[in-house]
Amino acid sequence: MKKLIQLFGIGTLVFSSISCSNDTVQEPIFSPSGDALRDLFASNLEAITQHDTFDAEDNFVFTSAKGVKVFINGSCLKKQNGEPVLGEVDFSYIEIFDRGTMLVTNKPTVGIQAGEPKLLTSGGEFLVKVTQNGEELISDCGYSIHAPTSITGGIDQDMEAFKGNIDANGNLSWENITQTVETWTGFNQAINADAYNVFLNNFDWFNFDKFVDLGQGFTTITFQTPTGFNNSNSYIFMATKTRPNSLAYANTRMPIGAEVYYILVAEYNNGFKYAVKPVTTINANSTVAFNLTELQNGTIQEVIDAINDLP
Repeated sequence: MKKLIQLFGIGTLVFSSISCSNDTVQEPIFSPSGDALRDLFASNLEAITQHDTFDAEDNFVFTSAKGVKVFINGSCLKKQNGEPVLGEVDFSYIEIFDRGTMLVTNKPTVGIQAGEPKLLTSGGEFLVKVTQNGEELISDCGYSIHAPTSITGGIDQDMEAFKGNIDANGNLSWENITQTVETWTGFNQAINADAYNVFLNNFDWFNFDKFVDLGQGFTTITFQTPTGFNNSNSYIFMATKTRPNSLAYANTRMPIGAEVYYILVAEYNNGFKYAVKPVTTINANSTVAFNLTELQNGTIQEVIDAINDLP
C-alpha cells in the first residue's frame, strides 16, 4: 500500500490576559498507540469467545449463540505428540458475521488471489480450538461446521472454503482451500435449515467466502492520514455499501465501481477514535485524505453499531 502522510499544524497557543497575568493554553495532542490498539483488538476477540467443556470419549455437539452447529468426535482427539486424549477437554469458539465486529477484532474478509489481496464477502468467520491443560489438541478424523445461511442473507451457491492465516503483525488474510476439504451448501437436517457445511482437519480460522468482482477491474486506494497516524498505530478499513458481511484492509485491491465507506480507527480510552467517510464509488487510483476534525470518540459497542448501521 502506498501511504502518504498529511502534515497538520501542532496547534496554536491561545493567550489571555487577566489581572495583568498571561496564561498559555495548549490543546492536548492525541498520539495513537499501536500496542494499545492491538491489545484492544485482542480483548474484543476474547469478549466474543464462547466456551464449553466435554469428555474426550464422547461425541460433542456445540450450538452457538447464532445457531451454528459444530460436531467433534472426541475419540479422535490427540495430543501434539500423537498420544490419545482422556478426560475433560476445553472447547472455545468464535463466530463473526458482521463488519462491525470484524472491525473491532481486526478480522476483515481479505483473500489472496494470484498473490494480491482482494475483497471477500462472508458466510461466517469461525475459530474452533480444543485444549487440555493449556495444550492445543489435534483431531485425526476432523470435525464439521454447519452455519445457517439465513444469518448472512440466504443461500449463495458460489461460497467457497477459506482458511485464515495471521501474519507477524496480527493481520488476517484468507486462503482458498476448497479443493482440499469437503464443503457443500444446502438443507441440513442436523440444524433443520439451509446451511454452509464443511468438514475440516485442523482447528484454526475458517471462513465461508467468495471473491467480489464487479467486472470493471481492481485498484488500490492511496490514503493520507493526520500527523502521527501510520500503519503501525492505526488502521484504515473499507466497508462496502451493499455487502454488510465484508470488510477490507487499506491495501486491498478493491473492485472498481464498488460503493464504499473509508474508516480510520485508533485506540482511545479503551475504545476508539474513528472517522467514517461518506459513501464513495471507487475509481481507479483514487486518493482519500483523513483529517483530525473528522475523528470522533466511540465505545466498542458504539463503533460496532455505527459500522453495522451504515446505510
